[in-house]
Formats: sequence, C-alpha cells, structure tokens
Amino acid sequence: MNTQVKVGIFFVVGLLILLAIFDFVGDIPFFRNDYKLTAYFNSIGELREGNPVKLEGYDIGKVSKIKVADRKIEVQINVKKEIGVRKDSIASIRLTSLLGTSYINLTFGTPQSPVAVKGDVLPSQDPADINEILTKVESAVGSIDGALSGLDVFGSNKEQLSNIVKNMDIVLEDVKEGKGTIGKLFKDDSLYNEAESTFANVNEITTSMKEGKGTLGKLLNDESLYNDAKVALTNLGELSKKLNTSDGTIGKLINDDTLYNEATDAATNLNDILEKINSGQGTLGQLVNDDSLYKDAKDTLLKVDKSIDTLDDLAPLGVLGTALGVVTLF
Repeated sequence: MNTQVKVGIFFVVGLLILLAIFDFVGDIPFFRNDYKLTAYFNSIGELREGNPVKLEGYDIGKVSKIKVADRKIEVQINVKKEIGVRKDSIASIRLTSLLGTSYINLTFGTPQSPVAVKGDVLPSQDPADINEILTKVESAVGSIDGALSGLDVFGSNKEQLSNIVKNMDIVLEDVKEGKGTIGKLFKDDSLYNEAESTFANVNEITTSMKEGKGTLGKLLNDESLYNDAKVALTNLGELSKKLNTSDGTIGKLINDDTLYNEATDAATNLNDILEKINSGQGTLGQLVNDDSLYKDAKDTLLKVDKSIDTLDDLAPLGVLGTALGVVTLF
C-alpha cells in the first residue's frame, strides 16, 4: 500500500470521525441554540420534516421529526431557546395558502404559564381537512348551479315586463323628440337661458354687495355698524357693572336694602294707623266709626235751615219797623 492510499484512507476516516463529533456535540444542550418540544395530532395534512415553526407568524424553528405513536401523529419541533414558549401555547397546522406549504403555528400562551422546557408536550389543535372543504365547496357550487338552472326568474310576469319595456321605449322616444314636460326640459333652451339670466343677476347682486353698494353691501363692508354695536355693548357692560356695584339711583334700588326696609316700615306703620282708625281710636277713628258727629251735624244743618226760613218770614216786618222808626225820628 503506497503512501497516497494511506493518506486517502486517513482523510476519509478523519472526516467520518469529525462528522460523528459534530453530530454528538449537536445533541449536547450546552452547544445547541434550540430545544425540542412535542405535539400530537390526529392528522397533519401535508406537513413534512423541515417545515418551519412560527410563533404567531414569526419564525422560531423547524419540524425536526414526524412519526406515528399510539394512533396519533407525533410531531417533534426544535425552537429557539430565547423565545420562551409557554407550556399552554397551542400548536396548530396552517397553510401559507391553499397550494402553499404547511407549517406549525404556536400561540403566545398566557403570561402566568411557565416556560416550556425540553421534552414538554404542547397542547395541539387539529387542522381543517382541505380536501373535505374543497369537496363541500364543489357540492355547494353544484347545488347553486342546479337551483339557478331550474329557477324561472320572471315566470308569468314575462309578458308584463315586455310591455313595461315597450312603454319605456315609447316614453324615451317622446323625450328624445322633445314631447312633454321632460322632453321640453331636454330640448327647450328657454329654461337654460332663464337659469343663465338668473345666475347673471345673482352674480351682479353679489358683486354689488362685495363693492359695498346698497344696504346689504354696506352691512357687509361698512365697519361703522360693527363699531357702533361694539360701543353699545361696551356701554351696556359698563352700565350692568354699575348696576351690580350699586352705582347710581337704579343700582342702589337694585342692591341697597334701605329703601326696601323703609318701605316695609312705612307699610307697617300705615297698617297700624289703619287698624287704629278701624278700631275707632283717635280723631279719624271716631270720625270714621262714631255716628254721633254725623247726627250732630245733621241736627245743626236742620236748625240752620229753620233759622233761614224764619228770617225769610220776618224780613218784611223788619223793614216796616225800620221805616216806622225813621218816620218817628223825624
């Protein structure tokens, strides 16, 4: 055996030993960046070894081994250590599309659940059977197609619908020829001309208003009304302030209680006076309540009346006596 053969054999044996060492070291947890978890399924569809493992869509590992175990499909997955998959994280098989590859999807799990360690079994959720779904969809499409093919949409209303279409065709023809109100609206330009004239007038009015012409124009452009209103509001505010601070006669009437108290006292005194008068106290009370003054006044008036009558009767005698006295005197 020459030297070249010996070197070749030595190289092959060394390569095999190196590969064995790499495989041995790869199974040592200290040298690995991932660890193994397991999930069991009743069916895995098109899932294959090497397919990705995702945490809610984020790549965290791959499917390492698939085998049958006790009437279940055991799926072993390798996930990254730093991810920290929870023990209650649910494993399910999903498709990237109807014709895409399958992958294992893991949920986040609950924060209270501990982190899964190597060899833990995760709860699983069986995937939907795509073939069964496609069969149901095909059956549903066939049923809809059969129902539509045997469905008479118009039925006995075909003749009525035909008449409606014919009448609509006649109406549209009249409109096209300018007949009727709608036809005139389409054919007659007078309405357009009137509308154009109206818009021109409106434009002229708005232009005049913009230039400050007329009452509305002055209201829009003249600031004197605004200034007057502002001054009036300012004066009104000052007046209300004065009224609120008891300045002036009206302010005192609103805020000062003196007049109210004096009016209350006057009313009380007046009420006392009226009570005294009503009870016959004082001169006015006696005048109001005592009938003797009325009777005395009535008797006096009767006496005066009689005296006047007596004087009227004695008046001629007095004149005669006076005359006789004068004659005697001479």
